[in-house]
Amino acid sequence: MDPNNLKILPRESTPPPPYAESSGIFPASLLYSNDHTTQQQYFTPECIIIEPTLGTKPVHMFCPTCHNYIITETDKSPSNEAYLCCMLIFIVGCTICSCLPFFMKSFQKVDHRCPQCASYLGTYKP
Repeated sequence: MDPNNLKILPRESTPPPPYAESSGIFPASLLYSNDHTTQQQYFTPECIIIEPTLGTKPVHMFCPTCHNYIITETDKSPSNEAYLCCMLIFIVGCTICSCLPFFMKSFQKVDHRCPQCASYLGTYKP
């Protein structure tokens, strides 16, 4: 076929059917039913509150006690696992290394408190 000799033939176009005749997804008899056998379903919206994820840094959140928007105060302290690991290392005989768990971040817990009312909000453990 030679591209220079191509003839463009006119298309026969038919208009789309009117909306009343189109079938759509649901038949019209299901959408507009006047019989009283169908039940109404009531929808009650739910309020979903997403709590912030606590971490090693202060977090912006609403205090559940005083209902203020706050930035939490954090307090780092050794966890119970740090004391247990310290005792095990001391019992094994390495007294010099027994204090290492107190300086490791994986053995630190972070307590979060509200600066307004000083209520406890949660603890982060890595």
